[in-house]
Amino acid sequence: MKTDIRGVPVTGADSLSLLRYETALNQFHGYVGDPIATIDQAIAASPGFIAAHLFKSLVLFTTSERKLLPLAVASLEDAKRHAARANLRERGLIAATEQLVGGDWHRASQTLDRVLTEFPRDAFTVQIGHLMDFFRGDALNLRNRISRVLPEWDASVPGYSYVLGMHAFGLEEMNQYADAEAAARKALAMQPRDGWAVHAAVHVMEMQGRIDEGIEFLLSREPDWAPDNGFAFHNFWHLALFHMDTGRYDRALALWDASVHPEPAAYVLSLIDATAMLWRLRLEGVDVGNRFEAVADDWQARLNEEPGYYAFNDVHAIMAFVATGRDAEVARVLMAMREAAADGNVNAAMTREVGLPVAEGLVAFGRGRYADAINAIEPVRDIANRFGGSHAQRDLLTLTLIEAALRGGDRMRARHYIAERLVHKPGSAWGPRLAARADAMTKLSNAA
Repeated sequence: MKTDIRGVPVTGADSLSLLRYETALNQFHGYVGDPIATIDQAIAASPGFIAAHLFKSLVLFTTSERKLLPLAVASLEDAKRHAARANLRERGLIAATEQLVGGDWHRASQTLDRVLTEFPRDAFTVQIGHLMDFFRGDALNLRNRISRVLPEWDASVPGYSYVLGMHAFGLEEMNQYADAEAAARKALAMQPRDGWAVHAAVHVMEMQGRIDEGIEFLLSREPDWAPDNGFAFHNFWHLALFHMDTGRYDRALALWDASVHPEPAAYVLSLIDATAMLWRLRLEGVDVGNRFEAVADDWQARLNEEPGYYAFNDVHAIMAFVATGRDAEVARVLMAMREAAADGNVNAAMTREVGLPVAEGLVAFGRGRYADAINAIEPVRDIANRFGGSHAQRDLLTLTLIEAALRGGDRMRARHYIAERLVHKPGSAWGPRLAARADAMTKLSNAA
């Protein structure tokens, strides 16, 4: 029986295709190069290589885009054609992939964990499980899924640094900031080009309000995480957020133009960051020019296939259409979300519980109905993890809530949420800037 270099069994591979599989896996871990093109080479060399077909299916699936779902399903079917020879690990991955493409993401994540019970050094399944924990907003398992396999890994096992980087992000999302930063720095000492580990460390600095340190950290390591890296847009987004915190909006916009959205987005993942950044800038009263029109055009190009597939994506499409006054497009996305909410899959619950209330709150905010925006967003703010994203990404909801309170004259509510920010991020300038606005409103009210 053949195995990969971590001792995980594979079926239908020869030495050349297995080498290409390992190359594709390293590309996937590090977000460098084109893992799909590389795995296609492995498949061409060994058409019966079951794990290679599943690799392609699951990498495509984790883009979170409906348009790529048929390709993911086709690769799954290619794997299933050889299922009679599949080993235990491959049978588990086939079952998990079927559950994922069928919309049963929670059960699929449990199936992935059963694979890891038997094969804790299955680096590919570790990463797919980690990504699905992120998309499902399962912070506990972002940490614990990695914790459950980590004792089987050490520096002698290829890919250990990437597993540490994933653990670092899970620790950060569970608010274990010191442990998260230590794990990220340990990962980077072994593999400096791990963009995910860089991102985990940056999340720690973001959550602690270590703004200047975050800027220095990203800039000093940019030669490692930026060149030929499919995840660089997100780390540039973090760099832009740090500059926004300090009020250097010109630098944030320059990063948006050069690195966050330099051209029409190829994938929704980068479009989410481009959209969310512009929404924050508008909350700050910054003139973003015609940039929102560009991202709204990108979302509009996806209107025929993406709405209703994943609530987190839908909410960002709503932002772009609200910001550009595209009421017909807003209505189309809301209709798709309402239809999705009636389904029986995981996204239906995400949409019902968080996505639709947030979307309706954003629409109300855009139309100046600030009390309605507060009433929609406030009840779901603290459960918003249920529709995915990170603490840093979901911070946009709190910023919108504060701005709705400020614009609507609800000074005490604004101060209530600003206080939370001041306590958690004492080194950040964003909280004091918002507090100063609330104080100015109070003084004006008292003077009147």
